[in-house]
Amino acid sequence: MKSLSMEMMVRDNNHFKQKTMNKQLISVFRKKIYLFIITALSCCVLHSMVSCEGMNDIHQKYYDMGEGIYTGAIDSLYVAYGFEKVAFAWFLNADPRINKTTIYWNLRNDSIEIPVNRTQSGPIAVEYMLTVPEGNYAFEFITRDNQGHSSLAREAAVTILGATYKQGLRNRNITSIEKKTNGDMLIKWDAIASREIQYVILSYQASGQPQTLRVENSDNETVLTGVQTGDNISIITYYLPQYSFELFDAPSRSFILPKLEREINKANFQKVILTGDNTSVNGDRDLSRIWDGITGNPNILHTVENAAGFNFPHHFTFEIGVQAEISRFRIWPRTEAGAFSGHSPQFFEIWGSPDLKRATDDESYWNSDAWKADWKLMGDHQIIKPADTGSQAAAWAAGWEFPVNETVGRVRYIRLIIKAPNWQNSNCVNIGEITFWGDDL
Repeated sequence: MKSLSMEMMVRDNNHFKQKTMNKQLISVFRKKIYLFIITALSCCVLHSMVSCEGMNDIHQKYYDMGEGIYTGAIDSLYVAYGFEKVAFAWFLNADPRINKTTIYWNLRNDSIEIPVNRTQSGPIAVEYMLTVPEGNYAFEFITRDNQGHSSLAREAAVTILGATYKQGLRNRNITSIEKKTNGDMLIKWDAIASREIQYVILSYQASGQPQTLRVENSDNETVLTGVQTGDNISIITYYLPQYSFELFDAPSRSFILPKLEREINKANFQKVILTGDNTSVNGDRDLSRIWDGITGNPNILHTVENAAGFNFPHHFTFEIGVQAEISRFRIWPRTEAGAFSGHSPQFFEIWGSPDLKRATDDESYWNSDAWKADWKLMGDHQIIKPADTGSQAAAWAAGWEFPVNETVGRVRYIRLIIKAPNWQNSNCVNIGEITFWGDDL
């Protein structure tokens, strides 16, 4: 059994349109067969030109043989398959008595007869497409005439592919999806895992309109524009198995486009004073020191110890200058002080809000817990002192990183609530630095 050249199978750039694709690939199969037919017939013509016998002499030979002989077996069988279908092409010799070919399968429990339509003398080409369920088959081809004579069987073992095969196909792997700082999404692809992979079709929505993009095997990266965090994209990988005349698509796989994660620019941070916030300042070490990039004294927040009117819990508020979905943050103590000592916090809460729903001097609102109904709790944390004394200095210098639940959403205003006790058990607050990471686009 001969197979079709894979180079002849795919020509069109729109194969992902399944119905059109099938017609085109079947057409390619037929073109291949026609090329084969022309070549073979040319050989026959050449043979007749150098032979002493004419075409009529060949016909007469078969008639003179009479009854009790075999009809000619099929020749040069070509086989290709598609989804639950198989295409055959073969030649019948010049025996004019042959009027049909019977194809058997399933141990001859199933069969189909293909009549011969001779419009000219000599060898003729026949093609036929058969629809059968997925599985392994042994097909037999027998020619017959109207006198009951038949040929020897010609056999072909064929594996027909279908839904089970398609379900087992794997999509080309995406190694990462990254949101760029201009809002585009960068998709990075693994190298193809199978030579049978032809391309990937990526589907998504941009500006409310459905989009499709063909990803070639040579593409290592794909950039999507006009998409947003949380959007869905889907990919389908198309395969062309050996001996297949149509493409097979892997089950669609979906991905959710990620958030951007970068450090929130501290140049936009500003102090906000709400009624009840601790505004006491020891020297010039006010709240703005916690976003100046330095974690040690004198670049720290340092309140006045036992300042009149300010007791635990101490409140501090600032804005980050943009609406951002915070994914994580890191907070540092006064790092030049001894590890796990002094006025640095041990217990604290962090809250966020996209806006201020009340005036900054609304005493009944800010001096009670009423404001918490309008803000999101980003974390309620305790800083843990390592039991190993050898690790304490390193932990103190590194600060502590905490995640933020994505359900908090976008925030612009941050509120720190420092709770008792601190490491010195004093009524004072030191903070070295705070850094946020998230999506601010």
